[in-house]
Amino acid sequence: MPIPLVRLSGITAVSAGVDFALALRTDGTVVGWGKDDFGQASFARRLHGITAISAGLDFAVALRTDGTVVGWGRDEFGQASPPRWLTGVRGISAGGDFALAVRWDGTVVGWGGDEFRQVSSGNRLSGITAVSAGGDFGLALRTDGTVAGFGNDQFGKSSLTRRLFGITQISTGNNFAVALRSDGTVAAWGGDEFRQVTSARRVFGIRQVSASAGFVNAVRWDGTVVGWGRDEFGQASPPRWLHGVIEVSSGNDFVLALRADGTVVEYGHVVLPGHGRGDAG
Repeated sequence: MPIPLVRLSGITAVSAGVDFALALRTDGTVVGWGKDDFGQASFARRLHGITAISAGLDFAVALRTDGTVVGWGRDEFGQASPPRWLTGVRGISAGGDFALAVRWDGTVVGWGGDEFRQVSSGNRLSGITAVSAGGDFGLALRTDGTVAGFGNDQFGKSSLTRRLFGITQISTGNNFAVALRSDGTVAAWGGDEFRQVTSARRVFGIRQVSASAGFVNAVRWDGTVVGWGRDEFGQASPPRWLHGVIEVSSGNDFVLALRADGTVVEYGHVVLPGHGRGDAG
């Protein structure tokens, strides 16, 4: 059942990890809930002066007002340890065992696991405005609206980006990816076992997209949400009464929807604060 998170208000951004979630408050503090075996949910309570958040597999990163980055959670490959020298950051993204940051000068910095060169290849990029870290691959949006892909290329999830133009937003799933065009349509490529790629062709009037493990959720310009792909927990079936949404974030099998009034609705296999698959609320 979709659940309004009544304890959450004054929220400006949300980010869903695999089994945990984060929400950024207007005062720059962060609340976390869900699975917490590496402190990925509870550590969030200690943060202040935060402007952006990103939840990955079992770790997370946050952007401070001074342009530096902090990480926490599982750190086996250094994914929760951003370089101390990293400054001037404008955007962040946490993936499977690595993370990416894009700086105001358009360069990219990655850290963590690099089995498929998802870190080292990203570090060579310039002219970038946004990044998205998947499980083992990454995407970067260039200033000219094209997309660069790097890392594991199974199903063509990183190489098929060469065909894309007029892109305003990118989002990585587990073995596929999606991109939002300036005309409100969605491009998708990579693995298609749940028709998460082919179904994207039918979607239009979109302002924001979020891909995850075999499914996608997208916010329309009218504030409603549409979903497609894997749906065994209802994670691709937004509640019909849900309106006024400005952002969605897809976790492994649940979704967070942020409304314009600063409240949050969670649907799918929910991880409620104090009631779900962990208690870090």
